[in-house]
Amino acid sequence: MDDAFAAAVHAFLRELVTHAIPTPAYADAITQILSIFERVHPETLGLIRTACVAAGGSAGSVTPIAAAWRSLHIAARLLDDAEDDDVTYWQKGNNAAARTINLGTGFISLANLALLRAENSFSTGQYLNLSRRFNQIILVMAEGQHLDLLPRGIDALETYWLHIQNKSGAFFGLAVEAGAHCGAAPQETLARYYKFGYNLGVALQLINDLNGFFQENAHSDLASGKRTLPFFFITEFAPPSVRKDFRSLWRQAAHSQDARRQIRQIARDHGADAYIVAEIARLQVIAHYSLQAKDDPEGLLSGYLQRWLTIPDDFLAH
Repeated sequence: MDDAFAAAVHAFLRELVTHAIPTPAYADAITQILSIFERVHPETLGLIRTACVAAGGSAGSVTPIAAAWRSLHIAARLLDDAEDDDVTYWQKGNNAAARTINLGTGFISLANLALLRAENSFSTGQYLNLSRRFNQIILVMAEGQHLDLLPRGIDALETYWLHIQNKSGAFFGLAVEAGAHCGAAPQETLARYYKFGYNLGVALQLINDLNGFFQENAHSDLASGKRTLPFFFITEFAPPSVRKDFRSLWRQAAHSQDARRQIRQIARDHGADAYIVAEIARLQVIAHYSLQAKDDPEGLLSGYLQRWLTIPDDFLAH
């Protein structure tokens, strides 16, 4: 079901491109990026559809909303990679970063055009509120990315929390709230859907942090030097002597599997893994109790908490 809905969303966007972009070269570039994302996280688009159904809306009316969210998802990924000077997956050759930024800007515009396709499905007030929320979340996410671009970057546990709340939390909150708009839910109900998605999104980021830090694979955060929640927990709460050793090993981590092994052991010995697992559980509980029974009568949204936020037994066994 998620794959079929994702295919419909991408077909909607491709059709929108053909009508909105008259220049073949730019339309082709946008379409190529869409093709790359065709099979990326279809289950997240399914979450938007599920929120619509849970709120009493028709699943057929949610496609433009999901298309708008997907366009912002793509724009955020392109712009983040451009800001991180890592665009080779998207563009190569001269002006690759500039072309990536230009494509990201195009996807932001596509998001707004997709929302306009939904205009006739809502009252004027409902449509303006939906459009306002999309643009508010764009600003919230930009604020989260801005923290990472400051001269010192994200350098403390508190700042990292704000970063993931403004990005993952806000973006998943928008997904669930936007889906619920097609059910014409009142404002106080929409706020509960947003809170559910927000806490789900932050918890998902923490699971990514767990996997990226504690598992040795091609996507290891330690090998790439990416600082996530375990890093900031140790550098803030471990004893000074441990922090010194930890930072020394961190400088070797990109090229030394043994250094990465020692880093993980230090993190486990000082409770970084237990801290993150406890935070995931806390966020899961908050998300669950964000919704009232009438918001999720068949438990479809709550099912995502169980499916997406389960910690693997082999990780807990360490």
